[in-house]
Amino acid sequence: MKKHLLAIATAFAVAAVAALTVVGTSSADVARYQTQQVKFTVTQPYGQVGQWQNVWTHDLTVTLNPCDNTFTGTGLQYDDNNNLIYHENVTGSFSRDGKVSLVATRDDGVVWSLAGAPTDNSSVTLATTNPVVPWNVEMKVSPPQSSDITNFKNHGDYVSSQGGGADAAHSCIGMPVVSNAR
Repeated sequence: MKKHLLAIATAFAVAAVAALTVVGTSSADVARYQTQQVKFTVTQPYGQVGQWQNVWTHDLTVTLNPCDNTFTGTGLQYDDNNNLIYHENVTGSFSRDGKVSLVATRDDGVVWSLAGAPTDNSSVTLATTNPVVPWNVEMKVSPPQSSDITNFKNHGDYVSSQGGGADAAHSCIGMPVVSNAR
């Protein structure tokens, strides 16, 4: 009877180790959420509403939080001769349907914002400004280009890098990317 129980216990132990080995190796090279740098451009007519030959250009570089698609970053605004005119601070978010909402504050205090602007570089979205101007502020947004700026092997790596804590533990960074495709 003892030999039989020992054989069963050994079989369970071997099966448990095998299962852990399969789980450990199956998670290698899994795509994981990482903090990303995203670059995109916003253009607006320069000098006359409705024309797109001469434009103001806002080159935006932001850091994207993949957990909620929010971002913060900076921008540079150029005139139609590509002269740097203003620096901007930017906050916003990307939606799952390819649109962006953002608020940009220039270093002269002017604030402009977009709500639900398509990122297709052809759709025109009207911006709001503060102070308000007496003309339509038309803008087009280019498709965002992103690259990972972190490379956490797992969620534990991320939490450790942040010194622990509830905020880090609740983040998705380092966790496997969940596909919504079915």
